[in-house]
Amino acid sequence: MFELKHVSRLLCTALTTVLLVGCASKEPPAPQITLQDPEQTPREKWSDAMKILRDDLGIKGQKDVPGETARQYGLIAGVSEPVRGNGGSMGDLAFGGVGAALFLIPTGEVMGPWQKKQAAAWVPVEKAGSMTEAIQVAMDTWSQARARAFKDPTTIKVKPSALADNSPGQYAGPKEMFWETPILPAGGPGDGPSFAPKGKYYGPIFISNFHMQIIMDASGSEVKQDMAMKMLSAQLPDWFVIYNAGQPKSGRRVIPFPPSILVADKQYSFVGK
Repeated sequence: MFELKHVSRLLCTALTTVLLVGCASKEPPAPQITLQDPEQTPREKWSDAMKILRDDLGIKGQKDVPGETARQYGLIAGVSEPVRGNGGSMGDLAFGGVGAALFLIPTGEVMGPWQKKQAAAWVPVEKAGSMTEAIQVAMDTWSQARARAFKDPTTIKVKPSALADNSPGQYAGPKEMFWETPILPAGGPGDGPSFAPKGKYYGPIFISNFHMQIIMDASGSEVKQDMAMKMLSAQLPDWFVIYNAGQPKSGRRVIPFPPSILVADKQYSFVGK
């Protein structure tokens, strides 16, 4: 089961290859852990979450917890191999905060797309005859899912976008950025994402401003943000994906949670092989 003590300790972990993260604690310092950099790791050792994030969403910056490290520190409970995208939930894992520790770290740089909650759709050609129609289908499906998932959905709006939030080139210019009007997805149908049934799809169609909308939806339904994302994902078809960017411990009242990928009723964790 999910062990919060692992979260608290491992969020204080020093990342030995790229950056160091520390936090004040009366407990002994947590051990140094080197995360699995996909740029320097064979693809066969990537988690399914990593493959979806990089290959389908085109987002870089996240790292995996190596499977052997997860087993060594008791982050994987009762299994000999990581639980990966097979319908298992975080309840099957004691996986805590190593991956989440990478998020919202002040580095002096503009926050990248991997540090934002993201959502995107690939609309099957059976449901739309053009990208314009596909965008409308995606937005309608999104609104209907939120209405089912939350008792008091926020009125904060989202917009379709060709790129993930915080991506370079998401806006055509300063005016569009000021009005938060992203460049729209364009083009014809193509092969679908790895997590969806084989076929032709229009996409990706990113849901811009999702990160703000889910914060308010969670508040209105009096649930934690990670639970709100699971609730929403359960109401979406299998051609939608949600990237839960994770939450590090940043205060006494902040409950951290690790990053993950959500597709319908499946959760993919960033635990490599």
